[in-house]
Amino acid sequence: MLNDLKMLIEPYIEILCNIFQKDTWQHLKQSDLLLVRHDNDCSYTFHKKAYAQIIDSFGEVATKRGLTIGAVATPFSRLVGERAFYSPRSYNQSISKIKILGKFIRVITGQNVGTEWVAARQVDLWCKILKTASPICVIGIQPNESLCRAGKLKNIPIYDIQHGVIADAHPWYGEIYRKDTSIQNLPDGFLCWDEPSTVTISKWAVNKGIRVLNVGNPWFLRFFKSQNDDQLVNEALAEGNKIDDDERPRIVVSLQWGLAIEYPDRIFNGVIVDALEQVILSTEQSYNWILRLHPAQLRGVEREMCLTYLKKTFGAEKTQKWLQTSELPLPVVLKKADLHITDSSTVVIEAAWLGIRSGLLCEKLERGGKYEGYFSNERNTGMAEILSQNPQIIKQWIEDILAKGHGQPILKDSGRNLDDFINEIARRKS
Repeated sequence: MLNDLKMLIEPYIEILCNIFQKDTWQHLKQSDLLLVRHDNDCSYTFHKKAYAQIIDSFGEVATKRGLTIGAVATPFSRLVGERAFYSPRSYNQSISKIKILGKFIRVITGQNVGTEWVAARQVDLWCKILKTASPICVIGIQPNESLCRAGKLKNIPIYDIQHGVIADAHPWYGEIYRKDTSIQNLPDGFLCWDEPSTVTISKWAVNKGIRVLNVGNPWFLRFFKSQNDDQLVNEALAEGNKIDDDERPRIVVSLQWGLAIEYPDRIFNGVIVDALEQVILSTEQSYNWILRLHPAQLRGVEREMCLTYLKKTFGAEKTQKWLQTSELPLPVVLKKADLHITDSSTVVIEAAWLGIRSGLLCEKLERGGKYEGYFSNERNTGMAEILSQNPQIIKQWIEDILAKGHGQPILKDSGRNLDDFINEIARRKS
């Protein structure tokens, strides 16, 4: 109850605290590319700086093509300035003032007028940010309507780079949710990881004149074809060699944050379903369990709750080991995995790329459920399967999958597509 209350009031506390924290976006330098990201996109640390794997990897490829990079952290990020790669600038104070004033205006003038005032002020703020940075292009993760509208006004294209599952049932990407959305509130293009994601968005985006490109996953691609001069990859691979190298099969569990919110009517530990907890405890001598914390559990609002649960249930030693493996790049950990289990993490897609099968424990993935269409490609190809939240069924599935072994890796080298897109931006520079 206390945790639920804390998570409910924390956004308001954040707004009040940020009123007194000065913005830094005014110090943005002119750059060819502006990257936009949030703390939750940063689960890796590179040379003591928070690293947003997908966004920052894109930036590094662009840097090698001679493009300059600027970065902005969305509200209410704390990993800004020298704490993060590319030294992202903040606009927390400005957005906090807009939100607080907006509440007063809604009371005085009514909900509709107040909401329109807030939206207009947010667009104005982004226009100022874009004017300061003057980029050729903006790359973000689910860029909001304010940024998209500002981009149209400043004639600067805004692209949404995929960071998770894309499906018809997803409220950001699904046709039923987006076909009637004004083009003014949408990005100018979507940069997808694979063909199924590209097809899903193309159903509605192409008719609106929005570009949909399959450029691959920049983070995975750099591990798929590692380069001798890629310091991050080479250091990460060396760290990966320290993962326990015993003979027990390795089972990677991708944790997710917000499960207590997702299942408000259920009493459970808030981190993993009870059935999986029982399986881990009863098979810890047979399998090498590797639990990977979500970025929000590593750095964010659920860290304290998650670590308290893990230590109490599995012990401090295992928790510390899982913290260390959670800080390794996902491609490094998956390379050593025999199978993967999760509620409904996007890691299902990335595991399938490497031929690793996944068990899904989310009941809402079942037919008629809220997320019925998620991971349809992986489920249709046999790389993912929905499991009942029953310890015996989960145990039997593990035995069956270990006997079956890995599937065929399907990760395609789409690096050429990524290069072509970045070269297109470089040509606009000249």
